[in-house]
Amino acid sequence: MVPPARTIPCVVSFVLAALASARDADASPRGSILLGGEPPMTKPNVERDAWLPTGPPLVGSSRPNGFERAACSFRHPTCLHRHPSAPEAAAMETLLALEDAYERLVVTMGLPAPEWDGGLGGTVGLDFYLTPASASGPRAELEVAFDPPDPWGFDRASTFCTAPVAPGSERLRSVALCVAEAIAARLDPALTPSLRRAYASHLWHAIGAPTKRDLEELEDAQVSPERAVVGHARSAGTAGATLLFEHLELTRGRGGGGALATALLAAAASDTPPRAIEWDDEPDLLDVLRHTLGERPAEMGRLFGQFAVARAFLGSRDDGTHFPRLLSIGDGGKVRFDWALPLSTLPRRVAATHPVEPTGSVYVWIALDEVLLTDRLGFQAEWEPPVAFQWTLVRVGPDGRELSRVLAPYQERATAVTQQLEGLASAAAVLIVGTNLGGVDLEHPHDPDLWPVEPSGCTVYVTPL
Repeated sequence: MVPPARTIPCVVSFVLAALASARDADASPRGSILLGGEPPMTKPNVERDAWLPTGPPLVGSSRPNGFERAACSFRHPTCLHRHPSAPEAAAMETLLALEDAYERLVVTMGLPAPEWDGGLGGTVGLDFYLTPASASGPRAELEVAFDPPDPWGFDRASTFCTAPVAPGSERLRSVALCVAEAIAARLDPALTPSLRRAYASHLWHAIGAPTKRDLEELEDAQVSPERAVVGHARSAGTAGATLLFEHLELTRGRGGGGALATALLAAAASDTPPRAIEWDDEPDLLDVLRHTLGERPAEMGRLFGQFAVARAFLGSRDDGTHFPRLLSIGDGGKVRFDWALPLSTLPRRVAATHPVEPTGSVYVWIALDEVLLTDRLGFQAEWEPPVAFQWTLVRVGPDGRELSRVLAPYQERATAVTQQLEGLASAAAVLIVGTNLGGVDLEHPHDPDLWPVEPSGCTVYVTPL
């Protein structure tokens, strides 16, 4: 049989056609992605430190044993392997859902097809191994594994999925994540596990409604906003990365439906040497963003500062402009405030209750419970070197909506910042948001392949003026 076509379709109008053709031809380096600015530039040149990891381990997994012969779709290259103890009816429903997810993501949305696995698993399609729910435990979920990689040519990898029987919407979510992670492995197999799952969840939100598992993960992320959003291992920050993809698509994208996130992955792909033991994740996703923003650290600070503010208005706090596709998660989307201080208790200096990881954030809420005679607040923040922080002060109205915001001056080498905030007559509260941009020094900004990360403490001082 003929393997699936390897041509990557155009995913967004502002990505150069050469970007896709270069991948299929395993040819020239990738360009960067347009984020509402000038045309894409050349691939960023990233300095490497020989002592630091460049990406996840370059290893493959063997296919599981003990499964029945695969049942495959007649319409799309998708196949299901049922464990003998898994119900036959559940297997048929899962295969239909897998076929539907492939139809929506690859055919309808025009995203790249998963990489062909060369017939591993006895099929020419994306293989999904279905296990009984009772054998996997109540919290078991989808796992996506790489096949042994092909060391030649531009980086690409085939995958297979293993997941327990799941009911209804959770089944749809599981198979959508399977197809989406396979697409990510085709585009950029060096992507960290956390970002690969975040990208898959972002695509799932484009074609389906949030499930109970989505709500749990987003709630975990919002309860722990100090966790790294752009990180390595899957953690509470992974759902935060999903929110980052959602935010970029809404504020910087033009094509919708995961187009911008897909283009970013395509631009970050590399060519790992054949004898390497790790994937070459240079440039990584952050490198592409930095390069696209003109290598201006202040613009990266602005981007992550805007995203951190948007997180504060997720779910029931959203006015329909921050994360409109996630309005249904309600109160589960509320971010945790480190401190909620009445104006009447100021001046106050408070420390972050949890140290903040790179790309994580801290939130302080000031309730204006009395008349501010001078109509001005003074703000100061201090933090531990060597990282940089971006601070944003947001005026919030009586209805909980954002009225306006002020970005505190961003300085790369600073460990403190001060800012005045005026025009509070119509505000009911002030939200202070600080985001750790990470990095060891100017030559070594935050890299998601470095793990574990070093969190940083900070303090916030607020007083009427």
